[in-house]
Amino acid sequence: MTLRADTDSQPDKGRHPTGRHARGPRLGPFADHSHFVSVMKIALPALAVLLLGLVVIWPKLSQLESGFKLSFANLSPKSVDTLVMKNARYFGVDESNRPFAVTSDTATQMPGNQDLIHLVNPKADFTSTSGANIVVDAIAGVYHQSTKVLDLSGGVNLYHDTGYEIHTPTATVELASNTARGFEPVEGHGPQGAIRSTGFEITGKHHDITFTGKSQLNLRAVSHKAQDKGRSKGAKTR
Repeated sequence: MTLRADTDSQPDKGRHPTGRHARGPRLGPFADHSHFVSVMKIALPALAVLLLGLVVIWPKLSQLESGFKLSFANLSPKSVDTLVMKNARYFGVDESNRPFAVTSDTATQMPGNQDLIHLVNPKADFTSTSGANIVVDAIAGVYHQSTKVLDLSGGVNLYHDTGYEIHTPTATVELASNTARGFEPVEGHGPQGAIRSTGFEITGKHHDITFTGKSQLNLRAVSHKAQDKGRSKGAKTR
C-alpha cells in the first residue's frame, strides 16, 4: 500500500482566486471613469441631434417671431464702389491759417471723381477776412476737396455775427479765402432792417455783407448812437 498526501483537500490560503466568478466589483477612480464614458456615449449623440435640430428650425422660429428675413442686398457695382460716411466732419485752415469746419449728416464720394463730396444737410462755420464769425447751412451741397469750395443748394441760410441773417436758394463758399457769394434772390434782416436783393457777397476786410443787383432796403428807426455804431458794421448795397 502506498500512502499519498491529498493536496486538493487543503485550501491554499496564499493563492488568489481566479476566473469569472471570482472577480468582484471595481472600486475607485476606474469605476468613475467607466461610468463617465458610458454616460457620454449616450449624451453626446443626443446633444448633436439637438443642435442639428435647432440649426434646421431656427430660421423658421425667427421669421415667426419678428418677421425678419435675411437676404442678400441687390447692390449695383456703382453703389459698392461709392464711399459713404455718416455724421461727417471736415476741419481745415484757410490761406491765413484761420480754422474752418464743414459738417453734414452724410457725405458721399462722387463715383469716378474722388475730389467731389456730395453732402446732405451741410453746415459750414468759418471766419471771414475781417474776422467776422459766419455760419451757413443748406439742404444739400457739393464740397471740392482740392479747392476747398462748398457749393450749397436747396435753400441756404447764412448767419453773420453782426446780427444779420440772409436766405437764398443757392450760394458758394470759398473756404480757402473765407468768402461767400450768391447770385439768386436774397431775403435778409438784421439790426438796420430788412432787405431784398438779387445777390450778395461777403468779401474784403470789413464786417460787411454786400447786397448786389436790384435791392430794396426797409430801415428801422434807430437812435443816433446806434447809427454811429452801425456805420462801421452792417449791410450795404451795390
